[in-house]
Amino acid sequence: MTTQRGFTLLEILIALSIVSILAMVAVPMYLDYEVRARISEGFSLVEPVKNMVIEYHATNGTWPSSNAEAAVDAPTSFHSDYVDNISVSANAGGAAITITYRIPTLGPNNTIVLTATDNGNGTEWSCKQGTVLNKFRPTHCKS
Repeated sequence: MTTQRGFTLLEILIALSIVSILAMVAVPMYLDYEVRARISEGFSLVEPVKNMVIEYHATNGTWPSSNAEAAVDAPTSFHSDYVDNISVSANAGGAAITITYRIPTLGPNNTIVLTATDNGNGTEWSCKQGTVLNKFRPTHCKS
C-alpha cells in the first residue's frame, strides 16, 4: 500500500482560486478603509478651529469671516500628511470651515465643509458639503 505525499495539481489550483477571490474582495475594501482613515485626520485637526469659531461667535455675536478674524493660524499652517489646509469663512447665517485634503487616490481639490449655525441652544455643525465622495466620509457627514 502506498501513501500519498503532497497535494495534487487540482487541489493547489482550487486553493489558489479561493485565495485570489478573497484578495479581489479584500483589497478594494482595505483601500477604502485607508482613505477613510486619512479623512479622519482632518477632523482631528479641525477641532481647535471649531472651538475658536464658537468662542468668536459667543464673544462678538457674529461669525468670523477668516482665520485671522477667528484668531486661528493661517490656513496652510494646518498642513499635514493628508490635509493641505483648513480655512474659515462666513456663509449665509453662519460660518464655514473648509478642510482641503491632499490624498493621491482621491485626486486634487477634495474638500469637506463644516458649517456652523446657531440653533438657539448652541452651535450646530453640519459637514454634508464638499467634494469628498460619500463613501469616504464619516457616517455623520454623509448626505
